Amino acid sequence: MNAIADRELKPEIKNRLMKTFNFSTGMKKYLLLILFYLSGALSSYATSADSISTVYKNSEFVTYCQISVNASDSISNEVINKFVYQMCYDLDGLFTWGLKGMSLTNSKDELLKFDFKTTKFDKKTAILRGIGDVIVPGVTTFPNIYIDSKVTQKKYANRHRDVRLDLVTANPFIKKMIGVYTFIPKGQNKTGSYILETHIKFGWFFDIFITQYRYKKIMEWRIRKLVQNMKEESVKRERMTPNP
Repeated sequence: MNAIADRELKPEIKNRLMKTFNFSTGMKKYLLLILFYLSGALSSYATSADSISTVYKNSEFVTYCQISVNASDSISNEVINKFVYQMCYDLDGLFTWGLKGMSLTNSKDELLKFDFKTTKFDKKTAILRGIGDVIVPGVTTFPNIYIDSKVTQKKYANRHRDVRLDLVTANPFIKKMIGVYTFIPKGQNKTGSYILETHIKFGWFFDIFITQYRYKKIMEWRIRKLVQNMKEESVKRERMTPNP
């Protein structure tokens, strides 16, 4: 098994990813929404260390990113609520903080150009439709790609929270996408944790083009940036909250 990681995979994380592959043969939100996302729901496992790791098998990239957040559980959940709402109804607002610095509009990467245009949410079906262009400079363009994802949420009594996106229909860019965004409350720890786990399987052309090295340059840093943006918004709100 090959791995892309900033550090060696921790045994707990590695075992978890291995179990995931046993249950499944087989995101720039495009990603994000990847992105969040991007199989199976996350458990309550968390450590205080920030980390990001990717495992690759059978053309599928599974990335696990965890960042601790020094904010109250209520504020961290407020930030998740804001993110989900703007993801569905106010993409322009989301670009000002949640998707800030992720190069998702008219961006020019070294390898790919992304132009994420709009989202539309159907409350009855819980389907989120994202529309955008994916361009391989000097090679080809995939205009107006539709990414339809099912949005589900789980809230637990202890303020543990899961937000999940599952790709409904494959498209030329993404063949499979699962993104699970989890908030782990403080509990016995001094800090809570934001965790984003994504499962991504690209379409045939991008499966050839996006090697493990290119995935790290194109996708992995954006997954980390998304979670970091959530943390920064939570910390900012915490600092603005008056002491009781």
